[in-house]
Amino acid sequence: MREKILNFISYFHIYDLILFSAFLLIAMCFIFLSFIAFRKKFISIPFFLLGFAVIIAIPFAIKYFMEERFYKIEKEISYDNTYNYSDVYQYIADIKNVGRRNISGCVFSHEILYDTSKDSGFTKYKHMLLNYIKPKKVYSKDIPMDLKVGQSVHISEVMEDYKHKGEPYITKIECYGKKRHSDTTKLLKGIYKPKKESDENEGKKDDKLIQDIGNESNVNDEIEFDEFDEFDIETTNKSNKTDSKTQEEIKKTQDIFILESDDNTNQNNLSNTPAPDTDNLNSYNKDNPPTEETLPPNWRELRDNFNVPLLKETPR
Repeated sequence: MREKILNFISYFHIYDLILFSAFLLIAMCFIFLSFIAFRKKFISIPFFLLGFAVIIAIPFAIKYFMEERFYKIEKEISYDNTYNYSDVYQYIADIKNVGRRNISGCVFSHEILYDTSKDSGFTKYKHMLLNYIKPKKVYSKDIPMDLKVGQSVHISEVMEDYKHKGEPYITKIECYGKKRHSDTTKLLKGIYKPKKESDENEGKKDDKLIQDIGNESNVNDEIEFDEFDEFDIETTNKSNKTDSKTQEEIKKTQDIFILESDDNTNQNNLSNTPAPDTDNLNSYNKDNPPTEETLPPNWRELRDNFNVPLLKETPR
């Protein structure tokens, strides 16, 4: 426990030391007030207990401020598992500094935990406490880097001959601001990545896009509706025209059929009637010009159906 506390204090930057000394000063003030008012126990005892509680809470408060305020990071884990066909563990992640201080390094710690799912009773609670205080096995590595506020860095850690395959584990990355490495040490340099838009802005943009799409869809619907109406009107007009045309064609075909039938009947009648006197017709046409009243009603048929006498073929 002592080694852990000393190791924890060794990572303190000047800001962490100032915060640590401030908490310690507050605790000492409460204890000092309890000694001053030792005659009034209802005042001295609460002050003493409060000062003692502040002293115990100092490490937890410092750790909270270091991890959640000064050197807070965001992790995007790409791979955190063992390989299927080999005893190799790999951890790949992108770390971004979202705190208030620059980061000089991070501690990569891989803790092998006790499997509490198979335990019961006292041993289960014992292993749960040991997982928090002293895990079964801890692998740690210090990663020096130069990571300013807002920058990101890519981390890839590999552990070969991994003997804890299938056991529960937890991987932690805790960063600090104190420079612990030498100037010749190879550092991981951070880079500035393009900032991502916040969820609120994205939500607003999505709402605007939805509204724009809705407006466009309404306009398109109106346009399509109008076009559809015009199309319906045009199609109905065209259909009416086509229907009238088809009716006219049907009437024409019927008339033609009637005329043909009349022609056939007239031809049959002509075959039974004697041949007309052409001389009289010619003389009649020369002397008296024909008119519709004087001509017979079938004069056109007589004219068209006039059979010219054929010449006899001479013998060869």
